[in-house]
Amino acid sequence: MRTLETALWITNLAIVIGCVMLSRKRRRPVSFCTSATALTAALSIAQIFAEGYRWQMLPVYAASLAAGGMALYHAGTSRKKARKAASDMSGNPRPRLRGFKRLMIALVLCLYVILSAALPSLLPVFTFAEPQGPYKVGTTTMMLEDERREEAATEDRTDRRRLMIQIWYPAEAGTGSGRAPYIEHLPTVLEGLRQSISMPPFLLSQLKYVQPHAMQDAEISRDQERYPVLLFSHGLSGFRNQNTFQVTELASRGYIVVGIDHAYDAAAVVFPDRTAMLKLGNLSGFDAYEDKSRLWVEDAKFVLDELERMSGPAASGFLSGRLDLGKIGMFGHSFGGATAAQMLLADSRVKAALNMDGTLYGQPVPEDGFGKPYMQMNAELSIDRAVFEQSLDRAMASSGRSREDYEQFWAESVERRSRAESGEAHTIVFAHANHMSFTDFYLFSPLLPPKGAEPRQMHSSINALSAAFFDHYVKGDPGASVEKAAHSLPGLIQP
Repeated sequence: MRTLETALWITNLAIVIGCVMLSRKRRRPVSFCTSATALTAALSIAQIFAEGYRWQMLPVYAASLAAGGMALYHAGTSRKKARKAASDMSGNPRPRLRGFKRLMIALVLCLYVILSAALPSLLPVFTFAEPQGPYKVGTTTMMLEDERREEAATEDRTDRRRLMIQIWYPAEAGTGSGRAPYIEHLPTVLEGLRQSISMPPFLLSQLKYVQPHAMQDAEISRDQERYPVLLFSHGLSGFRNQNTFQVTELASRGYIVVGIDHAYDAAAVVFPDRTAMLKLGNLSGFDAYEDKSRLWVEDAKFVLDELERMSGPAASGFLSGRLDLGKIGMFGHSFGGATAAQMLLADSRVKAALNMDGTLYGQPVPEDGFGKPYMQMNAELSIDRAVFEQSLDRAMASSGRSREDYEQFWAESVERRSRAESGEAHTIVFAHANHMSFTDFYLFSPLLPPKGAEPRQMHSSINALSAAFFDHYVKGDPGASVEKAAHSLPGLIQP
């Protein structure tokens, strides 16, 4: 819970208990409950205005009504209670009834304590770890349109391929228009995510209060004339902000990071005039994903073309002359990780690539590897043969594919991954982790992460390894070493 939420919860709990305990006295706590109602109502209003309302706090807000209800109840029945108390003093006090009443009150209090604490804690307004680099971070978004390519996902043949990108960069301290939102157009993005994670959007509505460590439209830092560039590509049905923990860290370390929303394959992409909602296809196998792999590679190449234009001497934007286009890397998660790997083969401008748990879709990996610096991060549960076999029957039942299809796909995945490990390549396996451990997703609720792969520790390790890899192979820092970074990190399975 946030600071004022915690203070309100403690105060309201104390007030409710106080009203209940005092109600056992002969003098009814009318004045106490009335004063408590005013106090908790004022605190609730202050919390809502300062931190924002969210439905997970409804049981806490309800304590104000409970205190007020007790005050009205005691005020309206005080005379009757007084007469009954006098009568009880001259006769038997019916101890069984009073005992049952106390038991019920205790049970209701226990339920309130559990519910009022659990909802805001299990669906928290989380915070990101402070970036460890020397720079503050700025961010901005923009739309790009490729006049050369049709948009195949729409029926209008005049539609051109459009992309929304978000740029994170080293920023001048004290500039910008305030903290940037975590996810722009959150309700629309959550509606798109419903298709892939089957989670009602209202469960994650509190994400509107999450604030990353990035200032909106801040000035780019004047500490260096030019900064190296990293492209980021999300996974299928993901979105450009899904690895905020990572992109802000890299920007704080002196990179200009450009996140790409791949329209119609992202959860939702909001353009100025329309929204491109996720269109889930029923694709399976390496051959089926070749066209989509080419589309995403073309997206990445087009973004690099546009960055070259924006950094050129004729450009007037904030990136003019600020990009070191001789130092470019790319990273991604899942299908975005596979896209980063493909860019090593498809575009000479990309010097190094990091693939986070992505099956290597696209063109087959050459026998001798990619021929450029490459790092593969794998989740233990994603490459574990036993886990694959345990899920095989369920996968066949839901997809209608045969066991032979899945076995062939597994064998091809292993073969491609093995080839990618040739040459100047690094392989990192995270113990107990699964596919979504490489994203922000497991910060959304403590109920989500797999046991043994604590998300903040995972993020810290991913950031350390990412920085070491790109510092060495993109910035050209000879002192940076993936091996040294990995040696000091917990939770890694050494090959």
